[in-house]
Amino acid sequence: MKIGLLADIHGNQPALEAVLNDSCQVDVWFCMGDVVGYYPDVNEVCASLLKIHAQVIRGNHDAYVVGELLPDSQRKVLYRTDWTREHLRPEYLRWLASLPVEINFSFGPKHIRVRHASPWDEETYLYPDSPHVGRIQLMHDEYYLFGHTHHQMTIMVEEGWAINPGSVGQPRDHMPGACYAIFDVESGSVDHHRVRYDVAAYQRRLAELDWPEPTTSILSRSR
Repeated sequence: MKIGLLADIHGNQPALEAVLNDSCQVDVWFCMGDVVGYYPDVNEVCASLLKIHAQVIRGNHDAYVVGELLPDSQRKVLYRTDWTREHLRPEYLRWLASLPVEINFSFGPKHIRVRHASPWDEETYLYPDSPHVGRIQLMHDEYYLFGHTHHQMTIMVEEGWAINPGSVGQPRDHMPGACYAIFDVESGSVDHHRVRYDVAAYQRRLAELDWPEPTTSILSRSR
């Protein structure tokens, strides 16, 4: 079984479309949260995920919008939390509110756990050198799939593996493009991908909408 891994789309429909057009055949899509936040295409992204029957986890920005978590008051405007809540169609707002915080399943001997951020909350960042990684306990044939950091990552944790496909809508590793991954559950292999799309055109559109400059410029930031 091949699982397409998505995370941190953040309302960026051109990036999501680029990923879906690029990817090979997968059996199911998993999205590790943050469907919305930062960018304006919130209804289109929700519609696309429902169309492909994706299994979706709630991220912290999704939780901010539906009122399950409180965002930093000084960053709410940058996050576009209130704007998103006001512009989401009622059926998509209800859908976001219904998303689980965790999915667990098995495939043969392999056990897969899916969350947005850490195993204990929706806001802790897990980087390869983060001390928080040491709190994760994975046995042989256990896999932890997550997002939140906007960085691609596959690392061994104890006897298992932690996998982050990176961000579809807002990479933060200074390499523009839309990130995703393909996880072959049978073999345990992970292939990371980064897809080009017309970032400049999207930035022009965001400028016309008077979008916050930091969330516009980060899309093309490179080393």
